Amino acid sequence: MKLLIRIMALGALACVATAASAQTPQQSQMNNAANIGRHASDANKGGGDETKVKANDKAYNQALRNLPDKQFDPWRGVR
Repeated sequence: MKLLIRIMALGALACVATAASAQTPQQSQMNNAANIGRHASDANKGGGDETKVKANDKAYNQALRNLPDKQFDPWRGVR
């Protein structure tokens, strides 16, 4: 009986250890650490940011114009 309990305990321990190692592979953690902050350094290199900003402002202003002037009434069909 004690042997069976030990075998089951070792099997459970092996399953837990296998699942833990599968969740955090070392290579992907190193790749993620190397990519932190990369977008911030790449943004400083670009010279065409002015057109992107103008396009974003134009789209934002157009979306503001498309908003209705009346406030939405969720109870309009109940009354």
